[in-house]
Amino acid sequence: MAKTPSLMWFRQDLRLNDNPALTQAAQAGPVLPIYILDDCNPAPWQMGAASRWWLHQSLEALGAELQNKLVVLKGDPQKLITELVA
Repeated sequence: MAKTPSLMWFRQDLRLNDNPALTQAAQAGPVLPIYILDDCNPAPWQMGAASRWWLHQSLEALGAELQNKLVVLKGDPQKLITELVA
């Protein structure tokens, strides 16, 4: 019987090396890595063009390191995670 994957929600910390949450999840079995572009909850600052470019490049690099297994979603994190684990 296959193990249910652990959900690894990348937020601010996009590191693979020395990432305690990722290490713990990987030790438990398969991992579903996700990143959510939260467009529902206002941030204390609006992301500028340079920050958006950096985020895009960082997510591309992370996705490549994860062999294109990174799932990038856009919307309300609470709703999306609830749907993923249901």
